[in-house]
Amino acid sequence: MAKCEVCGKSMNVARKHVYRSSYVTKRSLRKQYPNIQKIRVVVLGTPKKMYVCTKCLKSQKVQRTGN
Repeated sequence: MAKCEVCGKSMNVARKHVYRSSYVTKRSLRKQYPNIQKIRVVVLGTPKKMYVCTKCLKSQKVQRTGN
């Protein structure tokens, strides 16, 4: 699985509850994945392909190439 090379964000495990009427009948674990894209970014003046999450892209922590 890919991991964001800027902030280190990866898979998260959360609890999932199944409700029947007014009480919880089942408790299980569920995996939550971040939205990670493989894009071309500029690192020290040279273009490079990296795995970056969309939160880092939106906050402009990395500079995208012209393509």
